Amino acid sequence: MNRFRAAGLLFVVLSVFAAGSVQAAPPLKFTDDAGDALDTRASQDILSVTLDQRQVNKTGAPSLVFELELAAPPESELATYGIRTIIPGCGYFQAQFRPGGHVWAQLGADTADFATECADPTLLPAKFRITGNVLTWAIALDGLPKKFRSGKIESIDAYTSISEPASGFIGTGDLDVAPGPLPMDLASTDKTWSY
Repeated sequence: MNRFRAAGLLFVVLSVFAAGSVQAAPPLKFTDDAGDALDTRASQDILSVTLDQRQVNKTGAPSLVFELELAAPPESELATYGIRTIIPGCGYFQAQFRPGGHVWAQLGADTADFATECADPTLLPAKFRITGNVLTWAIALDGLPKKFRSGKIESIDAYTSISEPASGFIGTGDLDVAPGPLPMDLASTDKTWSY
């Protein structure tokens, strides 16, 4: 009888440890056809999109990471790159890079950030890097507003756009009506992702 109790107790303890070590959802990655962009430049052609939760800094909370893979390194101006999503109960949440936003940059603003309609400020800083033809935005989970804590992202669209050189906000793929009116390339999925 004591063996059964000991085995039961061991099972409960192991279950608690297993529950405590539950990992974040696996990354969501989807691809887009190569060569399907309206613009002939490979820098406007999306190959894949990845949403992930992982450790970016050596210490602290893990980060929410968005990655956009292009067929070639991004343009240095007259372009906008973005991944637009919806967080249920919150609204849109978008990673964007506006390399041609010269006036924007002169005013001290970042050319890469996260934009949202349900937080103040509406622009959240991104840890941003370009590695070859991959654009990566990251933001620490503990730096996100509480409204973002639903842990779910849906309506995921990635786009490239030709944009004006002052701010990078106005272009063929208008950010306010993403993914339209006319992105150079568009990659979408109807899957939802939890973080």
